[in-house]
Amino acid sequence: MESARDRRTEEIVEAEDLWLLDDIDTTGYICWGCGIEMYPSAWQKGSKKRPSFNKMPGKEHINCDADAESTVVKQGQKKSVRDLLDSAPGLMPAGLRLIEKRPVVDPDATGSENNSRSARSASSTSHEGNAPTRQSRRPVNTIRQICRAFIRFPHDRDISLNIPGIDAHTYKSVFRKLRDPIQLYPHRRVNYSTLVWQKFEQSEDRLVIFLSGEWAPDEFGNPRPSRPYKLHIEWGDWSQAKRTLVRQELEVAKEEAKEAKKKRLSDRAQIFFIGEQNADNPEIFHVTDYRLICAIVGHIT
Repeated sequence: MESARDRRTEEIVEAEDLWLLDDIDTTGYICWGCGIEMYPSAWQKGSKKRPSFNKMPGKEHINCDADAESTVVKQGQKKSVRDLLDSAPGLMPAGLRLIEKRPVVDPDATGSENNSRSARSASSTSHEGNAPTRQSRRPVNTIRQICRAFIRFPHDRDISLNIPGIDAHTYKSVFRKLRDPIQLYPHRRVNYSTLVWQKFEQSEDRLVIFLSGEWAPDEFGNPRPSRPYKLHIEWGDWSQAKRTLVRQELEVAKEEAKEAKKKRLSDRAQIFFIGEQNADNPEIFHVTDYRLICAIVGHIT
């Protein structure tokens, strides 16, 4: 599973957010649908796999919306599943709500245990042991789940989506593919493009990654990037944990894309971001918040 609920705070945690943590409480998560214990895997720094949450051996989901997600995703590739999405809290988020979170020390925790909890909202409350209540579509704190929904449910992109600062209000109108040739885009959108397999440029102030843009044939007639879009991730004032999360996700996406190519799948490493375009150099976009960029391997219909 791609998300689970913190046992103490009831906050839903994305698996990729585990990369932000130095220490993980492996017994601190439950299924957001039915409440059975879930344990995180592949969260260690340097892992070439994307983190996930898994049920404990011998445990099964019980009448669980979360367990049914894979079936809904498969159906959504072929037809509209809007009636199911309206009751699934994470599959098709209602919007983006950026909330700064800070660690909260549990009053009954002591010693090193205080440092092993997820970063979470100070307003979170604890109801350990209770099965979560059903929720409708909700806003999320990063664009990752929103971008997954865009890929997974091509027949439901007319569903509403509210992202502050973007003057469009459906999945179809909020997302924009960066086109060839390089051009200026006057309206703010969730941009996406394919990651070019070129070495990242990294400094203390920024990370530069290269995306698909303009192409030209090489001396053998094969197409090669001639003027790629460049994404400048301005991370000069970021914590090391935030830098690690973004870099790790990009590296894992590269590996996933390589595996997809070996299997002759049409999946590609897609980079999604909300950023500012450079007016003097329109091939350059700037991103300043780690929550406004993600890398997902998939095929966009």
